[in-house]
Amino acid sequence: MKLITHKINQNSNTSKAIVALHGWTGDEFVFDPIAKMLNIKQAQWFIPRAPYKADNQNGNTWFGGNEKTGWRYKKTMSGLEYLMDDIIQEGYSKENIFILGFSQGATLAIEFGLRLPFSIGGIIPIAGFIKFKDKLIEENSPASLNTKILLLHGGDDKIVPVNESYTSLDLLKGMGYKATLEEYKAGHKIPISCHRFIHKFIGK
Repeated sequence: MKLITHKINQNSNTSKAIVALHGWTGDEFVFDPIAKMLNIKQAQWFIPRAPYKADNQNGNTWFGGNEKTGWRYKKTMSGLEYLMDDIIQEGYSKENIFILGFSQGATLAIEFGLRLPFSIGGIIPIAGFIKFKDKLIEENSPASLNTKILLLHGGDDKIVPVNESYTSLDLLKGMGYKATLEEYKAGHKIPISCHRFIHKFIGK
């Protein structure tokens, strides 16, 4: 299935594609102010909406179900595969494709990006974590090992503690990925201080 996707062009001549994955209960428009803040002029943003309804029916989630009944994510993974194919068909080279995710979207960015049968420009998980660590180690694609990873996390995050990103950093390095972590002074959000880290990682 194809995901409902909102696109933002910073200008008419773009060379980089940024896939932005919202957090739990988010939608395809929550990254509008972030895209405006970052102002990466050579980038086109692709912001999909998660295909499952959150438990409270107020917003969307990338992973349906729960621990007791099992997790559903087939629509998410197939939708992102379609989106990646569309981006490549639009003419973006794989090394100029980046996946940025916040909170639950950060978790998905890692889970999806490391299973791709090729490397991309990079993954930027913000305030996320890796839930099924052994499964990721078992299922990651060797062809994705050249994908760079920039972990960002607020030191004052009370929803997803910053230690989760330090754990992820150790795991990713152990798997052979070139991963770095930048901790910033904030809670569970994307502050303007992230601007310089993301610009440097993606390239001006």
